[in-house]
Amino acid sequence: MQRLLLLLLVCLTPFVFSADNNLYKNCSRVPFCTTMRYQEVNKFFYFSADIMSYAVTDNVVTVPLSNLNGDELDLQISVLSGRKARVKVLEKNHSRYELQDVLDKDFPAISTVHATTEERMLFLISQEDTNFIIHVNGPAPFSVEFLYDTQVELVLRGDRLVMTNNDSSQAFSFDVEFEEAQKLYGLHHHAYNLGLGETADGTVDPFHLKNFDTPSYDVGSTMALYGAVPVVYGHSSKWTSGVFLHNAAQQWIDITYAESNPIAYFMVESGTFDLFVMMGRTPKEIVRQFTDLTGKAHMPQLWALGYHQCRYSYMTQEEVKNVVAYMDQGDFPMDAIWLDIDYTDEKKYFTWNKETFTDPEEMQRNLSSTNRKLVTIIDPHYKVDDNYPVYAGAKDDLFVKWPNGSNFEGNCWPGLASWFDFLNPEARDYYASWFSYEKFVGSTEVLAGIWNDMNEPSIFDAQFENTMPSETVHIGDVLHRDVHNIYGFLQTKATHQGLIQRDNGTKRPFILTRSHFAGSQRYAAMWTGDNLARWSHLPITYPECVNSNMLGLVFCGADVGGFNENPTEQLIQRWYQAAIWLPFFRQHSASNAERREPYLFSEEIQNVIRNAIKLRYKHLPVWYTLFYEHTRYGDPILRPFFYEYPEFFEQDDHVLVGSDILARPVLEPDVTSITVIFPGSNTNWYRADDESWSVHKGNTSEEVDVDISTSPYYYRAGSIIPRKDRARKSSTDMQNDPLTIYVNLDENGNAQGRYYQDDYESFKYSTDDIYLYATFTYIPASHGIQILIIDGNSEGFAPVLQEIVVHSITEVSGKAAGVQSRYTTNSEGIPLSSIDIVAQLKKMRSNEMMIFL
Repeated sequence: MQRLLLLLLVCLTPFVFSADNNLYKNCSRVPFCTTMRYQEVNKFFYFSADIMSYAVTDNVVTVPLSNLNGDELDLQISVLSGRKARVKVLEKNHSRYELQDVLDKDFPAISTVHATTEERMLFLISQEDTNFIIHVNGPAPFSVEFLYDTQVELVLRGDRLVMTNNDSSQAFSFDVEFEEAQKLYGLHHHAYNLGLGETADGTVDPFHLKNFDTPSYDVGSTMALYGAVPVVYGHSSKWTSGVFLHNAAQQWIDITYAESNPIAYFMVESGTFDLFVMMGRTPKEIVRQFTDLTGKAHMPQLWALGYHQCRYSYMTQEEVKNVVAYMDQGDFPMDAIWLDIDYTDEKKYFTWNKETFTDPEEMQRNLSSTNRKLVTIIDPHYKVDDNYPVYAGAKDDLFVKWPNGSNFEGNCWPGLASWFDFLNPEARDYYASWFSYEKFVGSTEVLAGIWNDMNEPSIFDAQFENTMPSETVHIGDVLHRDVHNIYGFLQTKATHQGLIQRDNGTKRPFILTRSHFAGSQRYAAMWTGDNLARWSHLPITYPECVNSNMLGLVFCGADVGGFNENPTEQLIQRWYQAAIWLPFFRQHSASNAERREPYLFSEEIQNVIRNAIKLRYKHLPVWYTLFYEHTRYGDPILRPFFYEYPEFFEQDDHVLVGSDILARPVLEPDVTSITVIFPGSNTNWYRADDESWSVHKGNTSEEVDVDISTSPYYYRAGSIIPRKDRARKSSTDMQNDPLTIYVNLDENGNAQGRYYQDDYESFKYSTDDIYLYATFTYIPASHGIQILIIDGNSEGFAPVLQEIVVHSITEVSGKAAGVQSRYTTNSEGIPLSSIDIVAQLKKMRSNEMMIFL
């Protein structure tokens, strides 16, 4: 009975509607952070580099480090392809855990030209790009300077390098200086502005990276949330550079702007000092360098980009079918409905509640008949029950253990549970096998996505900050403290494996994860966790997801309306209007929150929500093309202004979708006007959310009048935006619909855009190059579109055009104004079959087609 009462109390903790600052420790309560944050390194402990004793093995340069205390280390430097470098600092014969699985591939060192000087400096010059130079300065405290075009852009400073290595601690610290940077960015995940603020003055805690289940988190806080991406970018209008600490242990990072150049000071609990340096020059280059290291998301299936309806929980299969029917009745497009933990038998994953989900296959057939998908939750904790086959088959070897070899057991949703050791490949294989249709009885292809929640991992035990104790042990005697921040990453890797195997590699898996790390984008989308239905939690979703996009995690979203508490009528409308411009679009609410499916509101509110969702669906061709370009180049889908316009630094209430759409939704309550900033000195923007198509010059700002139906967005002059404007119930219903092409002419009368199409579900786009990727160019004389196929085997794919809408700039009373012209085809559009394409290609002897209206 005592255990049941305790479990009841701890299970209620997610419904406390503010972050628990007593439960989650700040830096002052963590010994290694307190010590390292305020330490002043005695010059006796400064390390010098013995430049004359450097050695080179397999293109890796090793320089001995030593100090007057008799400590000895090795500094290892590798120059990598693409203007990147890798720096390790290691003890002699070190035994630290070296992170696995995170990097997308191996990165061998490339050859360098190296030389020393009398000033005790070592020069390393990349033979791939001779403008990329590394200086190792020998005198204590040593430093490593990274230069491009003779300009120092980034410095690894040795004055705060400390490495402890004893029975109680393997903590280490170091700092990185970003030359001439005006702002630092990165360190996802925090509910914080895009730019990293000052912390080293002691007024706030350092930025904390330790994946926690942090419900109802505070906005504007440096406290740790659900993910950890230990990357810092330094940006100025001149250049951009960055670092990635390849380490999954708990970290604290202090930021200071007090010195001439901003500094990021890392304090790390354990693991290896393994730092990647990226000399990007521009934000675009540096993001591409980072996604080269950690990988890119594969294409999602088209349905995953639509609207998702979720709640904790839909309790019966009849309720699931009713929600879909009411969504159809209310004319709300939707692609997927989600099931939280209550669909299971006693919270045992890969099972169904036999009383409330009596025939899950019938439910899925019903969903399939409406072209909808099902997503179910699968968490990493497994009920301790010998009669539960998933647990029974894993209990001997495949769970995380205590140091004495017994399985770690803790409380979570099923009661007493054990957690898979996803560091163990055998555990991943075993877990993945349960996604098969034979083992997950009652699942069908309609169950098209998996939701990995509670995978920080979350454990209901306040003495361990509601997560796994650091002293627990994984395969190979690896302590949990060394791999904590990749636990969720490894679960999604195994889930991805399971879905690939289940469908024989024929379909792209969709997985949503709460816990994430650098590289998680290869396996899963992510969302920002258990937010609140408060006005402060709406605007923070933009910097949260823009930051994640800049760090490779492009498929990001936030619970529409807030998870906990109840949104006001005004807030829910504004949230939908904002959320359509985030890549992942899902409404989700807590079990004790009021029901808020769109059809439950008044007709006036329904109209606002309906219009927002339909606007999302109209832009699906844009989202799909941007996802493809991410897979190809590594570019973010959501972008801050400075990604395209380096002179900007922080506009957290604006977002660029790709380069051609600027969204500035209303994120504040009770306002009648908002300020819109237009970037680009040589750029114009057309307002797209009203009929005026007014023109707004770049590098200006304007006050825009708004009411509850207004949510401003703009198309860049010179762009072409392909849309599908026919209203449908789901993305599947839209697949064969014709395009409406929005041509937005610049001042010279030119416009161009890109379009991507494939089969919307398989990997054939990557394995067999079966896709259409093309450039659209407007031909003014004929009001036509020239289509230049960039590459891909496009047979069977062709754009069908319904209408071309041309926006041009004119001058009215000395002010630029927009003019709209429409050129419409017949009701069926203009199909271009693969035969037509091949015939035209042969005739024109180029990858070019012309469409005239």
